[in-house]
Amino acid sequence: MGRRLWFLTSNEGKLREVEHHLSPLGWDVEQMKVDDKVPEVIEPQASTLEEVAASKLQQAVEIFKVIGKNEEAVLVEDAGLFINALSGFPGVYSAYTLNCIGCEGILRLMGDERSAHFAAVAMLWDGRNSHLGRGRCDGRIAERSTGSEGFGFDPIFIPDDMADGSSSGGLSFAALPLHVKQRFSHRGDALDDLFSRLA
Repeated sequence: MGRRLWFLTSNEGKLREVEHHLSPLGWDVEQMKVDDKVPEVIEPQASTLEEVAASKLQQAVEIFKVIGKNEEAVLVEDAGLFINALSGFPGVYSAYTLNCIGCEGILRLMGDERSAHFAAVAMLWDGRNSHLGRGRCDGRIAERSTGSEGFGFDPIFIPDDMADGSSSGGLSFAALPLHVKQRFSHRGDALDDLFSRLA
């Protein structure tokens, strides 16, 4: 058995990605629940992913204090899609934008310039202190939505080839199996950054 890590998320896609990434490192990732429900947290109106993640982590720790688990490890994560031609929009408002206009709404806003990146921030409470990791994946916005894997803006984001030769073959995140997506993933990058600081 590895060390248990509670992950505060209601997003099953994020949960699968974090489990896939951290299980080989010896962590038993479990979705944080109280009375069999994922606790609701308030996302602040903030200008950075770091501020949003810090607020989520503080709320998670407070919830665990109430139920006597404040010495256990808790993870939160926040991510956004930043599109150069749209001055970084939707950025920290990615979840809200997805709910309002979806992938097709973003495609309608696009012109010839399509470069973009995903960024992620992961924060961990280890029972005593908080730790932060950042990740990024550069790429571009696709011409159309493709694929049925993943979640969020995955169907319209095509990652750039990597320096080690890894390539998506021009496929969107949503058209890649999870183990391939993880090679490029901003979320995986943030987790690697975070856990390298704990080593």
